[in-house]
Amino acid sequence: MAKVTVEADAKADPQRIWDVVSDLSRVPEWNTMHEGFAGDVPAVLGEGATYRQKVKLMGMPAEMAWRVTAAAAPGRLEQDGDGPMGVKAKNLFVITPADGGSHITYEMEFIGPALKGPMAGMLEKQAGAAGQQALAKLVALTE
Repeated sequence: MAKVTVEADAKADPQRIWDVVSDLSRVPEWNTMHEGFAGDVPAVLGEGATYRQKVKLMGMPAEMAWRVTAAAAPGRLEQDGDGPMGVKAKNLFVITPADGGSHITYEMEFIGPALKGPMAGMLEKQAGAAGQQALAKLVALTE
């Protein structure tokens, strides 16, 4: 298993952050792992919504099938995903008010037979860096 947690503070209020994070049409603006979508995407990321996303991590392209397991605006967005080679993923955004702005926590978890041994450590390192870049872009977009 590989698990990464990255955090950032933003001047924007939680609703502004939520509006960008939950709008799939804006994902290319901030998510550095995003390579495109496969098929239709929902207009709103509500609980039960599903979509397919093309991603690239560690230089490898993959397609993830995501389903939203919780969406509580403007504070919490949870998604479960199925990827290639039996990889399962979880994404969690927690957006809380902080000092007139927001504190954003972004957690990613990857489980699967392909992620045993040193591969898990490599994935954590790459996903951590990509997550930090994504949050930096997200914060810049909302300010």
